[in-house]
Amino acid sequence: MGETAYIRERIRSPVAGGWFYPEEPAAAAAALQSYGLIRGIGGKAQAILAPHGAWDLSGAVAGRAFRAAAGRERKWPSVHSGGQHDQGVSRVVLLGTIHGDSEEGLFLSESGAFETPFGYLPVDRKYSRALASSSPFFEFNDIPHLREHSLEILLPLVKYCFPSTRIIPILMGLSRPALISGLAWALQTVFEPLLESTLFVVSCNLSNCPDEETARFHAEECIRLLGEKDFPALITALKEKSISACGAPLAASLLGSGLMEGKTMKQVSGPLTKAGDEKGNTIYYGALAFI
Repeated sequence: MGETAYIRERIRSPVAGGWFYPEEPAAAAAALQSYGLIRGIGGKAQAILAPHGAWDLSGAVAGRAFRAAAGRERKWPSVHSGGQHDQGVSRVVLLGTIHGDSEEGLFLSESGAFETPFGYLPVDRKYSRALASSSPFFEFNDIPHLREHSLEILLPLVKYCFPSTRIIPILMGLSRPALISGLAWALQTVFEPLLESTLFVVSCNLSNCPDEETARFHAEECIRLLGEKDFPALITALKEKSISACGAPLAASLLGSGLMEGKTMKQVSGPLTKAGDEKGNTIYYGALAFI
C-alpha cells in the first residue's frame, strides 16, 4: 500500500514531535545519525529495550539499542546473493506502558498507520487480530495510543532502521500479574513461529526514584533480573516495588513468553545515563539487547 492510500484510513498523528524529538525529517535524521545509526549496519538482536525520554536526554541511548538490531534490515536479492534475500524484520512488536491513570488492559491500535517524521508506519492488522484472539485482556482502542508518548518516541528509529516494516503497537494499562502473564502467553502463541522476521522493542526507562542512590540500585537490579531471565523474581520485584523501571512489566511479559530462550542479554549502552524529571526524581536510562 502506498503512503497516499493511508489518507483514506485513520492515522495516529504525533503528540510529542517538536517537543520530545525533532519533527522535521532532516533534523530527525541528523539526530539519529549523530547517535551512530546507519541503516542496515549493526547487530541482529531478537529484542531490544530502549528508553522513552526526550531525545536530548535519552536519544543516544535509544540509538545504541536500535544499532544492536539494525543489521536485521531486510536485504533484497542480488547477483551476489544468488537470488536469495535476507528475510530481515517484517514486523516490529512495540511494547509500552501507559503513563498516568488508565484502565486495566492491553490496548491494540485501531489506526491503519502511525505517522513519523520519515513517513507512515503501517499497523500489522493480521497479527494484531491474532493477538486479540489469543487473550481476553486485549482490546482494540485508540484512545490510549492517541495521548501516550512511550511508543511514539521510538517510532522514528523504527522507521529509519526498518523503513519497510509493519508495527504491532501494544500499550499496557496497569500491570497486575495476570495481565503480564496474559501478554506473555499471547506473545508466545502468536510469534513463536515468526521469530526470524520479528523484532521486539520494549519501551522502558530503567528507574525513576526520588533519590539518586535508590534510582541507581533499582536500575542495576532491573538489569540483573533481565539478564538472568528470572521471570518469577521480576514479578516479585514488581510487587514489592524493589524496582521502579517504567516499562518493566512489559519486559517481564517478554521474558515470560519464553521467546528469549537461547538468547543472551547484553547492556549495549555502556554506562547508565542519569537525568532528572520535573518532579525532581532521578531517572536512569540504558539500552539492552537480547542477542
